[in-house]
Amino acid sequence: MRPRASGTTIALRSGPGTASLSLRALIYRSCLDAIIEGRLRPGERVPSARRLAADWRVSRNTVDDALAALQSEGLLERRVGAGTFVAADAVRPRARPVRQPSALGRDALLQLSRWSRGTAAVHVSGASPRPQAFIAGLPDVELFPHALWRTLSARRLRTSATALAGYLPALGLPALQEATARHLALSRGFVCDPQQILVLNSAMQAVDLIARVLLERGQRAWIEDPCFPNLRAALALSGARLVPVPVDADGLDVAAGVALAPRAALAYVTPSCHYPLGVTLSMERRSALLDWAARSGAWIVEDDYQCEFVYEGRPHAPLASLERDGRVLHIGTFSNAVFPSLRLAYVVLPPQLVDVFTAVRGQLDDHTHGLAQAVLADFIDEGHFAAHLRRTRGVYEMRRDALIRAFRGNLPDGVTLGPTHAGMQTTLLVPRSADRALADAALRNGVRVMPLSRYALRSRAHRGLLLGYAALDEASIADGVARLARVLADASIGSRINRSLR
Repeated sequence: MRPRASGTTIALRSGPGTASLSLRALIYRSCLDAIIEGRLRPGERVPSARRLAADWRVSRNTVDDALAALQSEGLLERRVGAGTFVAADAVRPRARPVRQPSALGRDALLQLSRWSRGTAAVHVSGASPRPQAFIAGLPDVELFPHALWRTLSARRLRTSATALAGYLPALGLPALQEATARHLALSRGFVCDPQQILVLNSAMQAVDLIARVLLERGQRAWIEDPCFPNLRAALALSGARLVPVPVDADGLDVAAGVALAPRAALAYVTPSCHYPLGVTLSMERRSALLDWAARSGAWIVEDDYQCEFVYEGRPHAPLASLERDGRVLHIGTFSNAVFPSLRLAYVVLPPQLVDVFTAVRGQLDDHTHGLAQAVLADFIDEGHFAAHLRRTRGVYEMRRDALIRAFRGNLPDGVTLGPTHAGMQTTLLVPRSADRALADAALRNGVRVMPLSRYALRSRAHRGLLLGYAALDEASIADGVARLARVLADASIGSRINRSLR
């Protein structure tokens, strides 16, 4: 009896590391993965080269070459008149046993610091996120002018390769310091000396460095409640005592912070677009925060989060442009506005702190990638950054509008959409809900969302879901909203939420 052809469909591999592969190499990798992962088992017949070529719309010779390479490695065997089969002694997938720690390893686990254990507890494991309704924090990298970036990179390599290959100033490449200062003056009305700008890899690296320099162990630091979990981790690892200060429709409640910890050493705020709630710190609260810092001698760390994406009105001036006492450290990042893997951020330091931060940074990782700094400086100075922001802001605003339209008529009583005037995400507020149960139910329906309770320390005022939309086209937004609406309307979910509140 002739063996039956395999019913297994082999998908061409895609994702990180495949863009530079030749077509033959891509087919080879795809078939190899199918064998290693057990989708093609030892002894199983492989789909014919003719069928694979038709499925993938490639030439049969290219498929034959890839299969021949696998055969030469002993993974496939060809039987005349029967077809091609996975070799009987090919790699077999095995469940990897969980290795138990040794006695020495168990002792090491007991020695973990309290701060590291707390950090691990809030970490969300998994692969790097990809666009899906409604993962938050993702820009649409397809909007970026990659061809232009390649041209600028090639020009810099031709003209400055040797200079950029050595050690660079700890504060940052002067060209990027100057370009960033000009950008802040034009876009944010914030005038600073380029030498106040410290270039780093991320906003969280900035937080870590600031905590090392300005906080002693045990000192109190205000943080917004709710807030970004990575921020809590970065500050807690310094040994600071975190003071969760509630956030309402006007942003950080400064009066509540003063009542909780009037002598705190530092306050961390996201005044332009609070994460995750999306509210803006009111002018009254901004003045109160600056007055408190001046009276108490505290530092203010201002994270100008997603300030580039304001869709209604004009963004407020940064706190650092309003104060005169040198108490505000202003953090900005290019990860959302350019692309995430660029890993470039900055801190505008008060003048009196420049020397100490230069010394500390010089003794840690010393400086940031030179070529990326140089190319970004050119991207800003030649007007490409401003043009990219205008285009991106327009696209994100259309997607925000699509999200608002999709939710009209699809929200049960008591469920509301949060602020949408700025940022790359919004919230779906479901008061008194078991929002983790809602997030789990949404995941089972193909929608990935984070519950707002994940971001809170003490506050129970904000319950609901965080919805990212910037990286999604309008069809994906509409489909995601329809799926989420079905979850919200599901009576069984409602009954589970009610039971959880009893």
